[in-house]
Amino acid sequence: MRNGLKGSLLVAASAVCWSFSGVLGKNLAWNGITKTGVRAVVAVLIFALYRKSFRVKITKGTVIGALGVSVTSLLYMLALTMTTSANAIVLQYSMPVYVVLIDLIVFKIKPGVKQLIAVPLLLVGVALCCLGGNVGGEKLPYAAIGNIIGLLSGLTYAFVFIAGRFKGVDSVGYTYLGNCFSAMFAVSLLFDPNVRFGFESDVFCDWLMILLMGVSLGMGYLLLGLGLRIASPITAAILENLEPVLNPVWVFLFVGERPDTVGLIGCGIVLATVTLYSVLPDKSNHKQIAENINAN
Repeated sequence: MRNGLKGSLLVAASAVCWSFSGVLGKNLAWNGITKTGVRAVVAVLIFALYRKSFRVKITKGTVIGALGVSVTSLLYMLALTMTTSANAIVLQYSMPVYVVLIDLIVFKIKPGVKQLIAVPLLLVGVALCCLGGNVGGEKLPYAAIGNIIGLLSGLTYAFVFIAGRFKGVDSVGYTYLGNCFSAMFAVSLLFDPNVRFGFESDVFCDWLMILLMGVSLGMGYLLLGLGLRIASPITAAILENLEPVLNPVWVFLFVGERPDTVGLIGCGIVLATVTLYSVLPDKSNHKQIAENINAN
């Protein structure tokens, strides 16, 4: 198998792995904090087995990237419990807007033509997503809060990109460390009234789902890391958009959650804009965002 095809298949497989987080999360009644922590424990074990070490080199950039990974994971899980799966994952892809703003305010980097075109389109798509939040014509009670949390996850996702600006930063290292941070939320198991222990079939299903969520998270990161070693950044950017496309599809098929038309249009605008943003050449001082798609 040619390296290019192999790399593409690995990246696509990572997106497919991550795409199941929505349907698994929707079917598990645990709170978002508990799900974030326990699935991260599984992901850490997967990383440790592959790396054959629990150690990681601590640098400023590594910590910033790790915090971005950890907080983004937490916010996504919280948003998933309040708004539609489509909104929760797509609003996270508002990340380029925040990257442009941070670069302008902190790094004094003026946006290029591509950024000036992409940002307004993303804002329109995000606005339509936030106006949505209906499922089968019924408004979710906490959809507005969930949409706000989804937008915040786009901000924290941006810091995963910003971390790449620091010297000596290893994306696999801060991804692993970020999951270590998230694993600390597993203490919520002791206080979550929805967590049950025992040998009943429904209890077994709960633990099976959280195990699968951890495998989905850990294997997604691992496959992406392996794929990026041989796949081009642009190819990775396009293929990673399989995640926000497939995520709501699985939720619709297995849970029956169908976002309203307004929300779907907004999601479509965001996905199309992010894909074009990744493909079109960048003449500004930015590194391609495609090189930094390694955080769900």
